[in-house]
Amino acid sequence: MFKVHMPVDEALKEVRAVLESGFVNEGVQVTQFQNAVRDYLAVDNLILMNSCTSALTVAYKIAGVKPGAEVITSPMTCIASNTPIDNLGGKIVWADIDPSSGSINPSDIERKITDKTKAIVYVAWAGTPCDLEAIDSLGKKYGIVTIQDAAHAFGAEWNDKSIASYADFTCYSFQAIKHLSSGDGGALVCRNEADYLLARKLKWFGYDREATKDEKGEWKGQRWSADIEAGEVGYKFNMNNIAAAIGIAQMPHLDRLLAAHRSNGSVYATAFKDTSLVHALTIPSSARSSFWVYTAITDKSVDRDALIEKLNSEGIAAGLVHLSNDVYTAFKPYSADLPGVRAFGERQISLPCGWWLSEDDCKHIAGRVLALAEETRH
Repeated sequence: MFKVHMPVDEALKEVRAVLESGFVNEGVQVTQFQNAVRDYLAVDNLILMNSCTSALTVAYKIAGVKPGAEVITSPMTCIASNTPIDNLGGKIVWADIDPSSGSINPSDIERKITDKTKAIVYVAWAGTPCDLEAIDSLGKKYGIVTIQDAAHAFGAEWNDKSIASYADFTCYSFQAIKHLSSGDGGALVCRNEADYLLARKLKWFGYDREATKDEKGEWKGQRWSADIEAGEVGYKFNMNNIAAAIGIAQMPHLDRLLAAHRSNGSVYATAFKDTSLVHALTIPSSARSSFWVYTAITDKSVDRDALIEKLNSEGIAAGLVHLSNDVYTAFKPYSADLPGVRAFGERQISLPCGWWLSEDDCKHIAGRVLALAEETRH
């Protein structure tokens, strides 16, 4: 279902320069990659980190997640979206999803807001934004921080703008199998400059290394001063130059990769348009998906698990990208009635959609999905 994109010669050249420099931690390459990603997304306040999970952790920390705080979030996501909430001592409050899209339901979010709610967290499932304006409006209406997990959604847009324009914090992933890979890594985009300045400090123990770098991006160090200290203990969440060098090598290929994912998503959408066996996910008219994978919904008459087994037996890597987090033992204290999650979880199926597949590959996969779905009807 996934394949690591790696321009080997270019990446080796960039990494070799790092290794020969003797400066492998956060420095010139991190600054260069950070600027490239910021410019690509057309955002202002972007910070590179060593993972999307780290970016989420810092966002939760700034939002005030701590013991006694509640965070409304979707269980239909990678557990990395929600483990930092528990690790910070916050209470997870599950919101239901729309089973036709996999996206969090804004109406259910609003029903679950209390005076203890510190943040609303939502996910761009498979690369498709949810109703960003509705959730942004809820955050502003109730004075609650909005945090977007965009791990699947680098390059996704809403109303022809970066999805990061619609949240207080947006967190991206550059893990191995994402659209943009630095081996591992992530980025945090802050809407508010004060949050951005605090996040810069928290990602490095609570000290602003950015303020002490020279024009090349190399850290020179500085005596203590109050303006570069967070006033609280932070983390070691910085990206290093080796990871950044790999990311730099990926940037010239990014438009091509995203275009391939979107083209393949369109092939599947066309193939499933006029059938009752498999339904394409609902995509808001304002959204432009990055199609990290292609998720569809099988009809109730189709044995979804049998369909996946048959596809796998033919070498087609169909499967479930994520299970609902609330089924895991670690999250049992946060049980909730979630009919939309159950309906989606029982019928979702994800198909490979990436840059390594041709149009004919996707047509073949779609054809086999439909044929085997017919075989598994009951």
